[in-house]
Amino acid sequence: MNNTLRTAAAIAINILSAYIAYSICRAAFLLENWDQYALTLTFESALKIFRGGIWFDTSAISYTNILYVVLAMLPFSTENRRWYRTLTKLAYIIPNALCIILNLGDSVYYPFGHHRITTRTFNEFGNEDNLGRIFGIEVINHWYLLLLGIVMIWGLWRLYRPATLYFRPARWYKWVGTIVSVGIVTVVAIWGMRGATFFTSTRPIAVSNAHQFATRPSEANVVLNTPFSLIRTIGKRPPVVPKYFTTGPELDSIYTPLHHAAPDSVTPRKKNVVILIVESFATEFIGALNNNHALDDSTYRGYTPWMDSFIPKTLTFRHTIANTGVSIDAMPAILSSIPRMGAGFFLSPYSLNHITSFATELRNWDYHTAFFHGGTNDSMGFQAFARGAGFENYYGLDEYCQDPRFNGKKDWDGTWAIWDEEFLQYFALKMTEMPQPFVSGIFTASSHHPFAIPEKYKERFKDEGIHKLHKCIRYTDYSIGRFFETASKQPWYENTIFVLTADHSSSKKTHDQYKTDAGDNRVPIVIFDPSGEMPTGMRDGIMQQLDILPTVLGWLGYDRDYIAFGNDVLATDVDDRWAFNWIYVPQLYMGRYFMETDAECNVTGMYDFVDDVLMHRNLSDSLPEQRDMMQRKLKAFMQSYLERMEADSVRVRTSGAE
Repeated sequence: MNNTLRTAAAIAINILSAYIAYSICRAAFLLENWDQYALTLTFESALKIFRGGIWFDTSAISYTNILYVVLAMLPFSTENRRWYRTLTKLAYIIPNALCIILNLGDSVYYPFGHHRITTRTFNEFGNEDNLGRIFGIEVINHWYLLLLGIVMIWGLWRLYRPATLYFRPARWYKWVGTIVSVGIVTVVAIWGMRGATFFTSTRPIAVSNAHQFATRPSEANVVLNTPFSLIRTIGKRPPVVPKYFTTGPELDSIYTPLHHAAPDSVTPRKKNVVILIVESFATEFIGALNNNHALDDSTYRGYTPWMDSFIPKTLTFRHTIANTGVSIDAMPAILSSIPRMGAGFFLSPYSLNHITSFATELRNWDYHTAFFHGGTNDSMGFQAFARGAGFENYYGLDEYCQDPRFNGKKDWDGTWAIWDEEFLQYFALKMTEMPQPFVSGIFTASSHHPFAIPEKYKERFKDEGIHKLHKCIRYTDYSIGRFFETASKQPWYENTIFVLTADHSSSKKTHDQYKTDAGDNRVPIVIFDPSGEMPTGMRDGIMQQLDILPTVLGWLGYDRDYIAFGNDVLATDVDDRWAFNWIYVPQLYMGRYFMETDAECNVTGMYDFVDDVLMHRNLSDSLPEQRDMMQRKLKAFMQSYLERMEADSVRVRTSGAE
């Protein structure tokens, strides 16, 4: 056999052995923790877990075997092949043996940590001096895992197929063939590190993507493997939890995320809830939200004629603010009232934490839950987060293409997703098939780079704005109008609360007041009740994305205590409402003031964002009482959030007791 082919075959067999070892470790993890999964795990969900686990194993194996593959593929002279083959074998055996030990050891640690071992784990136990004794006791107690590990490592040694490339005097085309082979292996290795089935995604898979293959959030830990969890969290240390206030009464007196159940006297409204998250749909683009703004340009024009006609029928607030800067932060903020705290929740060490959401809470009322996004089902990690947030069903490109009422992949925009018009129609019709009450959400995609619209609308929505995005905003606005036209004919419409907001603001800003730190995060947040029960109109004060969950649950009369990091704006005085943002530095809006700090919460500026829209006058020194009060609120908010995330306890507690 040709030496190149023999080497490739040997590498393939050895890598296959590593895959088998990872699957055995996953089975051991599941069996060791069987009491936590026995009641809910089905044969179908187990198959889904093991199938999904292959992609995370691919990433871990690609990382940990890269040295072995490089050594095996590098041509070497025949005289020194014996010691070189030994070195290559050790480069395979040692990393994979270590991975087996980590995976099996993690099955013992999991009941204590409730998550796979990450770099965060080493920080948690960095100051302990009794780990050696504990480790020894657990080895004795779990001798069968030790025995399994020894057998598996011995199996890797025995089954190892030795082979390395080497050059002999040969024709030029053999040299070319070898170089091409090395190139192919390199590309495959990089592809594997990113996550083999996630090559359509814009970023490598993260720990949170495991939710995509889990029926329950806790099953994501079975999907994962420990080497992957460690590799993906290197350099991603959680923020140090500050201790500005004593945990308990002192902290809770300044800020608490605990929301109490509605009083017994309140009659619950078990209405459907529909949440539309619209890509880049910034406040600046919406004429109806700029009527009372002192814009710097008298030639202002909006790009949303349908929204302009819709907003007077809705409830909204004078200052509506995003807690996000990028798309992947929007779902945690809007659906779970979880802010971006310097880094996005998706990619943080907390991404497998237990969280509150519309789905987790309303399932207590027997709501049907579903989320929609017209991209590939692994796009942006949306499906993974939806699963982790408790949404039972997910509808993406795969499901859309199976619906005979639509044109399948012909409706694909060529880059991101199904065009907004078609997918919003699909959204409306699929909800008619759901049992009521239901909570559903959708994330649109068309108002996004490369700023394309369907060919049939090229003449209708021309490049009439300053930027090409503006025609996409016009198209999306039209698509939303078409959605409500269809929704209004459905039997569930009158019994539904609609919430419409954007994932984040846009970088394509025109007016100076939207280019300031205080104006940068303005997005629409409108709530619509077709039945007319909910009040309408533009109200004074602040509403942020974090407020959507508690506001809607409050209006529904939700009868349980829960945790959400925002406000119920209908039950909070206008002067007490606030908004938080930390994209670059911690920021707090409160009343009419906007405050910025450094990462340690030292105040760097405070402005009247209502009258001083361009932020010319720093009021930090002239309003010390307001500054100090806002600084205390910001510190308490950050401490409470980080304490709960660090403890994985987004659970109801009062005065520091769970």
